[in-house]
Amino acid sequence: MLWTVVICDLVYKLQHLKDIHNDAKAISILDEMVDFQSKNPTNPKWEENLLREISSRTSLLEAQELDSLLVLQKHRHLSAHPVITKTDILFKPHREMVLSDIRNALDAVLTKPPILTKQVFSELILDLERVKDLFVAKSQLARYLESRYFSSLNKDVFAHIFKSLWRVAFKIEDEKCNKNREINVLALRILFERDREFFAGCIRDSSVYYSEIGNDAPLRQVIFFMGDYPHIFPLLTEATREFIKAQSTTNVDLLAVSYFLSNNISEHIAMLVAYINKNHAQAFGDTHTIHRNHIQDLRGHANSAGVEGHVNKLLVTMYVNAINFDASDVIFSQFIKPYIEGFSAEDIKSLLEGVGKNSQTYRRSRANEDHKLVVAQARKIIKDFDASAYDFLPKTGGGA
Repeated sequence: MLWTVVICDLVYKLQHLKDIHNDAKAISILDEMVDFQSKNPTNPKWEENLLREISSRTSLLEAQELDSLLVLQKHRHLSAHPVITKTDILFKPHREMVLSDIRNALDAVLTKPPILTKQVFSELILDLERVKDLFVAKSQLARYLESRYFSSLNKDVFAHIFKSLWRVAFKIEDEKCNKNREINVLALRILFERDREFFAGCIRDSSVYYSEIGNDAPLRQVIFFMGDYPHIFPLLTEATREFIKAQSTTNVDLLAVSYFLSNNISEHIAMLVAYINKNHAQAFGDTHTIHRNHIQDLRGHANSAGVEGHVNKLLVTMYVNAINFDASDVIFSQFIKPYIEGFSAEDIKSLLEGVGKNSQTYRRSRANEDHKLVVAQARKIIKDFDASAYDFLPKTGGGA
């Protein structure tokens, strides 16, 4: 019965590969088995042929697994056909032998996914390229990958796919990888989030492999990835960690997402404030800016830590260091106006002090309307606030 279960399971796996993935090798093997059976309807030799063809033409069976299954077949023949020994005793398998056969059947066939280990990645990467413009949301792609691939894989296959995805996402810089990097990184993220502990263990166990990363686009993607999963950063080699640190500090936007460089969110925000004041004094904006989404991420992390107000100091620093009128307009509309009602008295005072030192903020055409919001918030939270003390502020009628 165990032998029959193994053979049926192999056939079902080949049928799955044929129906779901249109696998050429699976189709070929099945066709050959059907042809053999039609020509030899009473010959069970097709079962052994099936094992050998799967072993030689696919990655589903290793050499030692084929041997263990052929031993199971011998035990099956002895048990199925009454053969009297020289001592007139019928063959009877002992308990230990049966347990061994069951274990071998489980390990070699029954617990394996239908997708062939070494072929699934090639199919996955081609499929990702095909559907990269089809799914708008990450959740849609996640459901697709879960249904088509991930639901039928075991840990070994997951580790293989993760390692291969890491290579095309963060190492290789050829034309095809560059073209598909975003979808490959997104798939890697989806896979990692299925079992963060397991895949972090994969990185830790093969630290040297995972520390070999590319430059430019791959490196940027690594920094974004590490920013979302900072616990991975210490698992890389020291040389790679230093390389990533150096790259992160060359760009304020990369630095904003490099949470792995700080012990907590408050420390990270303070580092960004100091970095802008030192490297982009009255020169923030244009090519030196922080993406809106990354500011939202910062606010989210700060809110989770109960220090959301700390982000306001960063927003003020960005605005008062604006490089030109256009940068001032954008920064105020995106990062000051939506949050100014949450600014503290200290935030407002810092903003007013900085604006007074940077004409690019108060001489622009939109400053009059924008800064009325600043005055309104100041009057709410600063006792006896006197707008006339700041000659660059709009006149709103009345001093205090």
